[in-house]
Order: sequence, then structure tokens, then C-alpha cells
Amino acid sequence: MRKSELSEADLKVRRDLIRAGQLLKIEPSVQSDTSHRKRGIDLFLLRSHRRNDSLLSMNDKPEVWQGTLALMVLKTLERTGSLHGYGIARQIEQTSADLLSVNYGTLYPALLKLEQEGYISSEWGLSDNNRKAKFYQLTRAGRKQIEKETQEWEQTTAILARFLNPQIA
Repeated sequence: MRKSELSEADLKVRRDLIRAGQLLKIEPSVQSDTSHRKRGIDLFLLRSHRRNDSLLSMNDKPEVWQGTLALMVLKTLERTGSLHGYGIARQIEQTSADLLSVNYGTLYPALLKLEQEGYISSEWGLSDNNRKAKFYQLTRAGRKQIEKETQEWEQTTAILARFLNPQIA
């Protein structure tokens, strides 16, 4: 799409993404096919949230690593009891001393998956500010899963420790 075909709103979004470092313009010298340049079309690359160099969110806090969120949710519910999604996210952030940032677009699918797997259950209720919210609680299967995942993570960290500090091995 030519620049002239973009709406003002599209151009503003593009500028904001470029400023935030989430949209990178591909320079002509890097592009292998330049036919789009002849037509006046700029190519952009939207940075993936899955790339290692983008583990920092816009507020410079690392996001929760893939594969760890489920265990953090289960451990949070084990410690706190019944909690709604926003409360779970805040507890995870607080437990990490605000060093981690929970992406809500990742949290809610994880909660749904944990519920479908039978590790948590949910029911609707009212939050502290009288808003309707879904509250999650740990199930018996969830408690067993915590034990299993905790053992796996302890083994994984012990293995990594051997690589990070070869004197231990």
C-alpha cells in the first residue's frame, strides 16, 4: 500500500510503532527484492513478541517466560486461594518484586487452558470494586501438577547451574 493510500489513523499507528521500536523499516540495501520500491511501497517488519531481544516490555520489565506462567499461576492460587485474573497478574508481579510484567493477552488464554486441563476451576463473583469477575481456584489435580512441575523445574535449574557454574559439577 502506498503512503498516500494510508489513512491518517494508519499513519499515526505506524509512527507510534516505529517510535516504540516495535515496527522496523527495512532499508532498501537489506531487501532482496526491490520491485516494491519501484511502486513506492515501503516494507516494514513488525517485531515479534517471541524474539529473545524483545523480552523487555515497553516499561523495561521482562515478561513472564514461556512455560513458566502456568506454574506461577498455580503457585499463586495455592498461596492466595480464590482470585480473579487481574489479581493473579498483580500477585505474580508483586511476588517478583515488580521485576516481571504479566501480559494479559497471555494470562487469560493460560487460565482457560489450565481450566480445561482441570488444574483450576472458576466461578463468577464480584470483585472488590463490585464488578463482575471470574474467580479461579486450585483443584486437587492442580495441586498434583504443582508438585510435578516443581520437580521438573528444580531438575532443570540444577542442570543449568552445572553449565553456569562448572565448579559445582
